Amino acid sequence: MNFRERNLKNVISRWKRQHEKELSWIKSHSNTDIFRARICGYLAGDGGVSIRKETTGKVHNEIRFFPDHESLIEPYLEAFEKAYNKVPKTLKKKNFYEIRINSKIIVYDLLKLCTFGLNSWTIPIFSNPKCKIEWLRSMFDSDAYVGKNGIRLKTVNKRGLESVKKLLHEFDIETSIIYAYSSKNKKWNTNYILDIRKIESVKKFSQLIGFNHKLKQERLLKLIE
Repeated sequence: MNFRERNLKNVISRWKRQHEKELSWIKSHSNTDIFRARICGYLAGDGGVSIRKETTGKVHNEIRFFPDHESLIEPYLEAFEKAYNKVPKTLKKKNFYEIRINSKIIVYDLLKLCTFGLNSWTIPIFSNPKCKIEWLRSMFDSDAYVGKNGIRLKTVNKRGLESVKKLLHEFDIETSIIYAYSSKNKKWNTNYILDIRKIESVKKFSQLIGFNHKLKQERLLKLIE
């Protein structure tokens, strides 16, 4: 065995031990559904999970989250530490943050729960209402807007938005019909919009779900005063 082959064997062995360690930790901590639900909601709104193969054959298992406010960093990192015993790296960009981690074990664990992608994200199936609330909160943290007329959620994923509407109704939160908005710019995708307008439903959203996003939570509290 030459020097290069020996180094390659050592690298493979090291990665195998690391993967086994990560997998063992996940299997021994079965009470992490709430934190995994939170991660899934954030990634559906402003992130993604990908398996990317380079021309060299190297495979990257990537998880990226792009929060627009620092108040979302702590709940996201907490969820990762509680669910996977890992702390992703946080980078400050011009108008947002990038939180990233590469892990084959975590990527495959998340993909067992739901799908990801701008046009194709789905809601993970959890029977525990607390997990459903956690997913909704993180999704609205990422993609919702709080204005003087209520709470608005906008996405290009119509099927995903229909599932959000159904989930909100499980908590007796009434919503508008889903309607489409198409920009004059033909390069832009059609957006689908869902509003929570009735003050009773806005109050119920505040009581049951709310925001981790500091600015959105402040606007929500002013709205229901």
